[in-house]
Amino acid sequence: MILPLLAAWAGSALAQGPGAASPQTIRPIGVVTKLQAGSFTLHTDAGPDLLIVLADGVSFLRVPPGATNLQAATKIALSDINTGDRVLVRGRVSEDQKSIVATSMIVMTKSDLAGAREAERLDWQRRGIGGAVQAVNPETKEIKVMAPNAPPAPGNPTNLVTIALGANAVLLRYAPDSVKFSEAKPSTFEQIKVGDQMRALGTKSEDGGRFTAEKMVSGTFRNLGVTVVSVDAQGRAISVKDLASGLPILVRTNADSKLHRLPPTLAHVLATLDSGGTPGGKSGSEPGAEPLDVQQMLERAPVLDLGELKPGDPLIVVSTEGVKPTEVMAIDILAGVEPILAARPKGSNQAVLGSWSLGMNGGEGGP
Repeated sequence: MILPLLAAWAGSALAQGPGAASPQTIRPIGVVTKLQAGSFTLHTDAGPDLLIVLADGVSFLRVPPGATNLQAATKIALSDINTGDRVLVRGRVSEDQKSIVATSMIVMTKSDLAGAREAERLDWQRRGIGGAVQAVNPETKEIKVMAPNAPPAPGNPTNLVTIALGANAVLLRYAPDSVKFSEAKPSTFEQIKVGDQMRALGTKSEDGGRFTAEKMVSGTFRNLGVTVVSVDAQGRAISVKDLASGLPILVRTNADSKLHRLPPTLAHVLATLDSGGTPGGKSGSEPGAEPLDVQQMLERAPVLDLGELKPGDPLIVVSTEGVKPTEVMAIDILAGVEPILAARPKGSNQAVLGSWSLGMNGGEGGP
């Protein structure tokens, strides 16, 4: 997480939100969306927009992402603030709860945040591991996960890895209906269960059989093979039938949902990986073969528009466990998945989703 100082300073005052009793001092946090003379608009994490009026003598401090105190803070001027910057404001709320007279501000610039997120993303890529939880040992505080081999071994794309917690390891859990790393909540080891998907950052043993985690984020994901019943493009929702249960499910989408149509070649590659094979008969470790970056291939797949879908179209929907079992907020929606669904075990209606799905849409700078 790259915003610990802002989160700590906001504290309980942020939880009060702009709807709390007035007048009082509050500390809303959010992103600058519009600058104007003597004020700016703040889109708060709590939801509503606030007009931030700048009082005489207001102080501006710029801090780097990841800061836990103000030792690295530098004074800046109002002219140094731009749209997209992340700001925590201290001030007094107006009687109508729509504006705040600011007395001081902590600023993390958009460029600093982008750089920090990219560095964090690369760190997770280099020192991260992910997979489905196979076993949980509450006595030793260790879990076993089935993680992808890198490069994949012929006929054996995954291996069992034991993950132990390092000293002061940070445990996080994805929020319901969200896979944003920035929205993950502090968690405990007891919340991790068999079937969860997890990502950990840390150090792998030389033989690859053990991993010591510095940070771990876990969540219960739903991987659904479905067919379209109807589409509400304006409402950004799809009514579907779950192939496993035959029950109706409402699939909602938002600005963070990723929708792609798989080209036939990619769909066959994924189906082959899921069945334990190696596309083209070569593994990434054999001469003349290039390592497959499945995540990159998925991201480059053509974008899917909801308006393209028709009743009966097969889809794979990836979501976290939501509040309602009959509704999900889609993280990823994939069309063109007939070969993948056909690869499911004989007699099973379950969608076959292998380790390629674990890293999808991993959030800002996280896993």
